[in-house]
Amino acid sequence: MNQAVQFIDRLEFREPDHQLVFFAQVSGMLVECVIAISKLKLTDESHATDYFEKYRFEYEERAEQLIEEECYNSAGQIEVELVSFS
Repeated sequence: MNQAVQFIDRLEFREPDHQLVFFAQVSGMLVECVIAISKLKLTDESHATDYFEKYRFEYEERAEQLIEEECYNSAGQIEVELVSFS
């Protein structure tokens, strides 16, 4: 694991954009990791938070990989794709 990437305990539910945003600290800089959740039909912030907590490790692992590959979008965010977890 790259020690330069640390995930902080912060989660935002951006309802108008249908996004969950969690945050990584990369070499002292805060990076937004964005999950587009419109396909999940999550009804409110509580459901979105429960969903994220269930799959937190998988999303953080994927985000860390994308950060290491420097897959930032034009806004400097990491876009993490929805995947099916079993």
